[in-house]
Amino acid sequence: MRSALILTGILWFCSQTPASAGLYSGPDDTTHPIDPAIPSTSPLFVEWADNILPLGSGTYFAPRGSTSISLTGYNCLGDLSAEEIAEGDSPGYLTVTFPRGIRNGHGADFAVFENGFKYGTPNGLFMELAYVEVSTNGMDFARFPSISTNTGPVAGSSPFAGYDTTNVFNLAGKHAGGFGTPFDLENLLDDQLVLAGLVDINNIQFVKLVDIPGNGAFLDSLGNPILDNWMTSGSGGFDFRLPAGMGVGVINAVPEPGSLVLILSGAAAVATLYRRRRKLAP
Repeated sequence: MRSALILTGILWFCSQTPASAGLYSGPDDTTHPIDPAIPSTSPLFVEWADNILPLGSGTYFAPRGSTSISLTGYNCLGDLSAEEIAEGDSPGYLTVTFPRGIRNGHGADFAVFENGFKYGTPNGLFMELAYVEVSTNGMDFARFPSISTNTGPVAGSSPFAGYDTTNVFNLAGKHAGGFGTPFDLENLLDDQLVLAGLVDINNIQFVKLVDIPGNGAFLDSLGNPILDNWMTSGSGGFDFRLPAGMGVGVINAVPEPGSLVLILSGAAAVATLYRRRRKLAP
């Protein structure tokens, strides 16, 4: 049902004027049927990302972003200038890890938080967006398919503007501060890395957040230019805080080894009992 709703949304967007109000959730819409905002205090979260890979292990910050990792404060991924984009510089990104990891379950499997704030109507948000990628081995990352069809802000002008979040799907940062953007690993079933067995959606150990300089040079999965607040000064680009309630919250976690042993032991016991009953049966 969820996949059908997502497909319906993509088809709807292809037939509409991109600047019109979209199909997806607003900045703090917690009841939306496709991508509801999830409050940081939600009991759905069973664990949180607990570490950021150190510099030199794949973590990179853009020039105007953070120059060192903070496990308590904000890590700003920077906001590339037009010149840096033209030169092919890579956007800033960081990679987080988990106590157990994420598995594909019912509905959203995890949520990513940022510190955007509501500004402008309809559904306006001062937002700094990021692509979201997941990995099992820390080397092969599958990127979530995304949609962003805004052609301009609903209020103000860049770098201070509000963008309609109902035109944005599967990009981190589309919800207001205190509300997480949900991600469903089911969306990656057709990804080539998943099909090749390099990414196991039932054992995700790494989540990478890749900043999107929102001048339109970076595209969504449909080829649309992505717009957000660009260029921003100071804490430029996507802003990330690691602590629980602020970073990446896990809804469907990989079972603990002890739980797996209990499950397998229970299954073995049931099978043994079944065989015994078969032998005793007339």
